[in-house]
Order: sequence, then C-alpha cells, then structure tokens
Amino acid sequence: MTEFAIVAPVLFFLLLGIFESGLLLFVVGTARWSTAEVARQESESGNAANADSVSIAVLRKSAIGTTTLGSVVEIDVYHLIEQVNGTLTVDANKYNRYDINGNPIVPITWPSPTRNVRNGQSDFLGITLHYQYNWKTGVFLSGAPLQLQQLYEIRLEPQTY
Repeated sequence: MTEFAIVAPVLFFLLLGIFESGLLLFVVGTARWSTAEVARQESESGNAANADSVSIAVLRKSAIGTTTLGSVVEIDVYHLIEQVNGTLTVDANKYNRYDINGNPIVPITWPSPTRNVRNGQSDFLGITLHYQYNWKTGVFLSGAPLQLQQLYEIRLEPQTY
C-alpha cells in the first residue's frame, strides 16, 4: 500500500502528460494541415478579388478553425521576393494581417487583384498562422497558453499561359 502511495502520483502525472501531449500534437498537426490548405487555396485563387476571404473561409472550416483545443490569433498573407540564390524573403511592404473572421487587423497593403499570376513570373506567397494552445491539464509549463505559429510558402498558379 505504501508503494502505491509513492508510485500513484508519478503514474498519474505521466498519464496526464501523455494525454496533454496528444492534444498538443493534434493541434499542431491540424494547424500545419490547415495552413497548407490556405496556401493551396490562395495559389488557386491567384489574383481574384476575394482570394484572401475565400482562403480564410477554408481555414475557418478546417479542424483548427472549429476546435476549442487551440485558437487562431492571426493569419498573415504576404508577398515573398525570390533572391538571386533562390531563397525567399518577406516583402514588408506587401503584408496583410487578418483575424479568424477575415477582418483586416491593419490596412491591406497587398490587395489580391494586384498579385502577379503570369506564367513563368507569378508571385510567391507566404502564409503564417499564429495560434495558441490552451493547456487542459496544467501538467506542463504553466497555465499560460502556448503561442505557436505555422509557416507555408507557395507560388501562385499562373492564370494565363
């Protein structure tokens, strides 16, 4: 009986840790998949006037948009500049920030109709999903939400050939 009193708290802590880790991995996985879906939708939409709002609607309908395990804080849609060596850098002058409902957080500096979708020279686009995981058991770290982000880079699909 004494052994159980010593081992039970450790076992309980481990079980809660396994449970919490599983929930966290679910949220991270759904955020990764959802960010890729948003980027795919942006690439397909190209320079359509409603490209950003359609993509954010895709995010809202995905697992990260519907679960209460994690919450989306911000969605960033931005232009990427291809460097001579092939790397991509963020263009700070063309950076849109939205909330989960598709409302701009700051003024839109890269409207979707201005995006280049010509064959061979279409724009590169980046998506950053800022989200947080709210601890359920309080076993790890602290009670404060874990702030996370997921990045995805893609080239816009050419609309003309």
